[in-house]
Amino acid sequence: MDLDTFLTTLYCFVDDWYKREMIVLMKRHAGPALQMSDSEVLTLAIAGQWRVGVPWRSERGMVRYILQNGRSWFPSMLKRSQFNRRVRHLWAAFVCLQQELAQMLISSSALYEVVDCTPAPHCSLGQAISHDRHWLFGKKGRGGNHGGWYYGEQLLLCASDSGVITGWMLGLANIDDRWLMEALVSSRQGRKRVIEPELPKHRTYKTRRIPSPESISPALCAGDDRGLVYLADGGFSGRRWIRHWQREYGAGVIAPRASNIKGDKPSKIMLWLRKRRQIIETVIARLTETFGLHRVNAHSELGMLTRIAAKTAAYNIAILFNRQCGRKDGAMATLIC
Repeated sequence: MDLDTFLTTLYCFVDDWYKREMIVLMKRHAGPALQMSDSEVLTLAIAGQWRVGVPWRSERGMVRYILQNGRSWFPSMLKRSQFNRRVRHLWAAFVCLQQELAQMLISSSALYEVVDCTPAPHCSLGQAISHDRHWLFGKKGRGGNHGGWYYGEQLLLCASDSGVITGWMLGLANIDDRWLMEALVSSRQGRKRVIEPELPKHRTYKTRRIPSPESISPALCAGDDRGLVYLADGGFSGRRWIRHWQREYGAGVIAPRASNIKGDKPSKIMLWLRKRRQIIETVIARLTETFGLHRVNAHSELGMLTRIAAKTAAYNIAILFNRQCGRKDGAMATLIC
C-alpha cells in the first residue's frame, strides 16, 4: 500500500481502538484544548517506527517530513519537542495496543510461547567511555547474535509460535537473562517479583548481584498469562530456576541442559527445541531491519520505554495489515511502497 493509504488505515484503526478502550482511562487535567488528538499522536508515533518504504529514517525525520509535506494528513502537526512530550505521555497506550493486537492475532490452538533476549544499545562504546555521565541509565553488557560488547539495556521478548509479540521486559545490559524471565512470569501472575530460587545447602555465596525491581520495566509490559509453556535458549537454563518458575508461578520453561551438567544431551529434544525457537530469531530480525530496534536513540529512560513499546505495537500492526491484505505475516519491509 502507498503511504497515503497506510496512514489513513492506521489512523482509522488506532482511533477506533482508542475511543473504545482508552479514552476513559486517559483522563486529563483542566487546561487548553489539545492541538492534536491522542489518536493522531499515536498514529504518527507508530508510523515513525518504520525504517523501510517510508521517506524518513528516524522519528525526528518523520516529524520533519510531516511538517513539510504532510499537512494535508495532519494539519495541526506539533513541533518536535511538543510531539515527543505527547508521545512519552502515551507510553502505556502503546503497550495496551500491542497486547490488544496480540489477543486478536494469536490462534486459540497455540501450544507454546518463545522467549529470548536481544541488545537494546543506547550508544556506541566510544560514546559511553567519552561521557562520564551519559543521559541514560545503562550498563555495559555482552550478547546478541554477534556476541559483542555494547552499552545500554537488553530486551526480553516473548512471542507466540506464529511470531506475534505477546510481551516484553527491558532491563540493564549486565542483568542475567533469568532475572528478566523472573520478572516476566511473576508480572503475568499479578505480582512482579525478583527473587532467587533457593540454593542447595552445600552452595553458599558471599555476595549475590540481585537486581532491583525498579531496574526492570513495569509489570504492564509483560502481557497476559496464557498458560502456555515457554521455549528458551541456554541463557535460561538451570534446574533450580526452572523448578522455581514452575513452583512459584506455574510457568513451564523448556531450555537446553546447562553445559556444566554431566551426561549426554538428548539430541532429539535439542533439535525439536531449536526448530521451534527459530521464530523468535525471526521476530528480532524483523524488529531490527524494519523498525530499527538496535538504533533506538532515546534520550531518557521514559523515552527508551516508549520507543520500545511503539516498536512492538508497530510490529503487531504490520502483521494485522498483512493478514488483511492477504500477505504473509513477515512481509513487513514491503508493506509500504
